[in-house]
Amino acid sequence: MEVFHYPRPDLAASIAKQLTPDPIFGALSGLYLAAPRRTGKSTFLRRDLVPAILEADKFPIVVDLWEDRSRDPSDILRRRIGQALEDLRSTPEKALDRSRLRRISALGFSVGIADLDPFSGTIPEGLERIGAAVAQDIVLIVDEAQQALVSEGGMDAMFALKAARDAMNQRQEGSRLFLIMTGSHRSKLAELVLGAKAPFYGGSVQDFPVLDEDFVRALIKQVGSARNVEISPKDGAEAFEILMFRPEAFMKALRDEIFEAALSGEKINLTRRARTVRDAIWGDLDAELDGLSKVQRALFEALLEGGEGFSPFSEQTLKEVTHRSGVDGVTKSTVQKAMKALVDKELVWQPGSGRYAIDNQDMLDMHRRMKPRT
Repeated sequence: MEVFHYPRPDLAASIAKQLTPDPIFGALSGLYLAAPRRTGKSTFLRRDLVPAILEADKFPIVVDLWEDRSRDPSDILRRRIGQALEDLRSTPEKALDRSRLRRISALGFSVGIADLDPFSGTIPEGLERIGAAVAQDIVLIVDEAQQALVSEGGMDAMFALKAARDAMNQRQEGSRLFLIMTGSHRSKLAELVLGAKAPFYGGSVQDFPVLDEDFVRALIKQVGSARNVEISPKDGAEAFEILMFRPEAFMKALRDEIFEAALSGEKINLTRRARTVRDAIWGDLDAELDGLSKVQRALFEALLEGGEGFSPFSEQTLKEVTHRSGVDGVTKSTVQKAMKALVDKELVWQPGSGRYAIDNQDMLDMHRRMKPRT
């Protein structure tokens, strides 16, 4: 069976339509879109949004800040800018038709970051040069944009993008710059727009639409035809919801259930299989928590329950951690060491002094779904 892709042209067109200077319906300040991991966001960017932007006669540049998490985000951004400039430089101006621009844009998904040289000038200079070369508005798509928070260089790059956006969009002539920031961690992505010191202060994070029942129907129709099996669209939709609208997990459940049903001769039960796949995912997450100390686990559970109102050093939290952990004499110093360990394990992150949030969004999803059953 060929690799399945469910196109969402209407969603892509609606996003591309917002890339306009219109003061009411336009998005000159940028679009900030959040979606949980493994829900199809990055595939949509590559296969649906980039073509829609090209069809709108704009030039997309895609930068994935998770492409190499060992590198500073600013380095990744500079290398992608350098790549675009080099590709444009090597193409005669009269050969820059839509087909060629599409190939140059697509290189952002196929060329390894280590093979590229970073642009030596400033980020605004690089984007200005690209705009002059293509004579079109630029759409810079930064996937996993929250990764910029990990370093001073990353945040400096975000402020440089803000400066480039303002300079290019406030002039009377020349290419404009539209920014699309996407991320898999909503509260981290929000740090780029919330607060007067945020680089894109004034923006707002929107939820990126997850795949829906139409995706499920299209997939099971193709699979059913290829494997000569019948699968209920209703069961498929329920299974997809159980798996938190994650296409890869759903495809695994579908593949495993069809294979085992063929061996056993039993009727396909996709919802049962989905719960099995989900429980395996949750088991892996629980295994991570099993390695925590009693105080660390109690703190983590208290943070899950407390959410944004969580205060790790309050008297109430100290009492709660003492009760949950069964450890006597839990002090602020004990909590401080435990919180540092949770941050180091990337289970918790600290957006500011005294502020903590769940870093692993899969843990948060598991907690939210298990809570009604407890």
